[in-house]
Amino acid sequence: MSSQPKKILKIFFMPMDGVGHINACVGMAQALAKRGHQIYFLSNPMFAGTYEKHGFKEIVLQSDVKQKMLETTNDEKSDKKAHPIKAFVPMLQKLRESGMLSGKSSFEKLKVFDPEEDHFLGKIYEELKEVHPKIVELIEQEKPDLIIVDHFLVPPCIAYGKTPWAFLFSGNPLFILEHPDLPPITSGYPTNDRSNWVEFREKFSKGFPTGIRNQQNKLNKYFGYPEVSSNQFMFKSPYMNIYGYPEELDYTDLMTLPQNFVRLDAFCRDSPESFELPAEFKAKIKPSDKLIYVSMGSMGSIDVDLMKRLVTELSKSPHKYIFSMGPAHEHYELAENMWGEAFLPQTKILPIVDLVITHGGNNTVTETFNHGKPMLIMPLFADQYDNAQRILEKGYGNRMNGYLFKEGELCQMIDRLLDDKEMQQRCLAAAKRMSASNSKEKACEKIEQIVEQLSSK
Repeated sequence: MSSQPKKILKIFFMPMDGVGHINACVGMAQALAKRGHQIYFLSNPMFAGTYEKHGFKEIVLQSDVKQKMLETTNDEKSDKKAHPIKAFVPMLQKLRESGMLSGKSSFEKLKVFDPEEDHFLGKIYEELKEVHPKIVELIEQEKPDLIIVDHFLVPPCIAYGKTPWAFLFSGNPLFILEHPDLPPITSGYPTNDRSNWVEFREKFSKGFPTGIRNQQNKLNKYFGYPEVSSNQFMFKSPYMNIYGYPEELDYTDLMTLPQNFVRLDAFCRDSPESFELPAEFKAKIKPSDKLIYVSMGSMGSIDVDLMKRLVTELSKSPHKYIFSMGPAHEHYELAENMWGEAFLPQTKILPIVDLVITHGGNNTVTETFNHGKPMLIMPLFADQYDNAQRILEKGYGNRMNGYLFKEGELCQMIDRLLDDKEMQQRCLAAAKRMSASNSKEKACEKIEQIVEQLSSK
């Protein structure tokens, strides 16, 4: 039985745009709310209403940057089948054109990122610059006990303010562990082969970390705050840093966590949506059929050619498939042995499937792991490579390049995974341990203890 909190805390959450970031923060917030804490989400017009449906208080930070994006999709607001990040399609399309969504290796994709030409981080900077005064005002008015931030850039009024704050990272923990005995971030390299680590680390450091550092310093300078350290990547909190990754996959077998780190097995949120497979598709599923869930994430599913490639190959399979079709769902069709929609309640689907084919986003990986299902990961970029490698080397699935497989290879891999009884038992055992571990409750208790210690100083 977990202990009750000594004090009800007022907690602000500030996730960045993106389904994965939002879902992780909602999962953590739900656990804290169950312990009686008051939760407020700092949102923007793009995601207004997202948090209220989970029962949280929502403060919308108005910005011209987001308003312009919102105006392009206002006509789709009433469409229940519309994808929640439809407005980001133009930006995602640029990602595809850059070569990031391709069969290139993780090392080759490092060349795609130019810290001086990164419009993605530039837009984050512009938005935070605009809403920063409002955040200052909110902190003064509401006086939160804790602010939890899942963002590439941290508002300087939070980072250097008097209110305790936590950095929550919803991706693979390599991004915040940064340890010499761990593989390079985003490489997907094995933990037991260091032959290419140095070359990758050097190349990586000149790209995304430099871009984040440049934009953070630009933001700090604009509001009169000091520059960050010359080797800083993610803006970790001196108070606490939170991440969710299953014990079986975590890197704690290779390093010891710092004292101010709070880990849990997964952020897994409770979804309010009800779900039922359509009767027509349900009628096609025979008792002996295997049901497989395919989700390439919001960004992967914008690559229509990739999605068509998967549909073509999987249409030759005897199994049945549920597709999370993504923002470009209107631009391709599914085969007879498939059903899908633009956006699906993933947590309701995972319990009913036998296998998951995914891009390897952290939420999908941890949620699938939580339900004891083996995975076939087709990484596209960033920490997806790291998740794919960890799943492979720990024996909970396999990895494959979604752009380069030859005819028949994907179906053969699927059959091997479905026939691997030892792997299936391993997955079920991990899910059983996660269910009994109560790691989210324990993480909440640790968060409460840290806030209590800080308030008594």
